[in-house]
Amino acid sequence: MSATDGEPAGGVPRSSLRAAAGDRRVWAILAVVAALLVCCCSAAAGTLLALSAGLFTGG
Repeated sequence: MSATDGEPAGGVPRSSLRAAAGDRRVWAILAVVAALLVCCCSAAAGTLLALSAGLFTGG
């Protein structure tokens, strides 16, 4: 086995980032965080849009 075939050379353990990326729980948590982020951003954008529409029509 050589160091160029994607495997760790000399029995070096995999990095923690690769180990975490292989765990389905990490991806599930990331999906939940992404969904919450999208919901919060869309709510903030909707609020700003409503405020700006009120300012333009009320003035």
